[in-house]
Amino acid sequence: MLEVEGVTKRFGALVALDNVSFKVNGKRLGIIGPNGAGKTTLFNVISGFLKPNSGKIWFNGKDITGLRPSKIAEMGLVRTFQLLKVFKSLTVQENLSIVSDDSRDLLELVGLWEKRNIVAGNLSQGEMRKLGIALALAKKPKMLLLDEPFSGLSPVECESLIEVLKDVKTPMVLIEHKLGELFDLVDRVVVLNFGRVIFEGKPEEAVRNSRVVEAYIGEDYA
Repeated sequence: MLEVEGVTKRFGALVALDNVSFKVNGKRLGIIGPNGAGKTTLFNVISGFLKPNSGKIWFNGKDITGLRPSKIAEMGLVRTFQLLKVFKSLTVQENLSIVSDDSRDLLELVGLWEKRNIVAGNLSQGEMRKLGIALALAKKPKMLLLDEPFSGLSPVECESLIEVLKDVKTPMVLIEHKLGELFDLVDRVVVLNFGRVIFEGKPEEAVRNSRVVEAYIGEDYA
């Protein structure tokens, strides 16, 4: 469904991504790695906000390398951001009504139907994150790219969001620092370090891999 093939991205002398390759075939993939590993740069390249120096990105058999973010989203590859992007002055339902006629179904899916008349700016951080995901789903994506969906959330909010995401049938690729929460959701993980893929496989195998453990020494990833 999504294939990243030999992607390299440089910023001057800095090699942020070094020949990165992996495939996503209709399930949930986590992308992890210590700070500075290249995770956000990878998402920016996949979603069209940055152009790679070399390599290709394929989505549903089509080459999307270097296309505009809006064009990639139109093709069904939709991204969320770590910084929440909702209309804070509008109610929850008004946010959804801008982009979808199915606001009730989406708000029920993310557990916000009972709060549909609340101004979005008055939601908790966790509720606002759910609204952002509902807005992404309103675009009827074929795949979601979720950028640190658990960032800034309390343990209770994280647990609630996990249950929401488990009910979402759309294939996902997630970047996340909170590995416990991520491992509850994904089938496979790709581990980046210094812009290179050092591991690809099941989450339970990643935590036992010597290269992954070495990459995380000194990092707070519990």
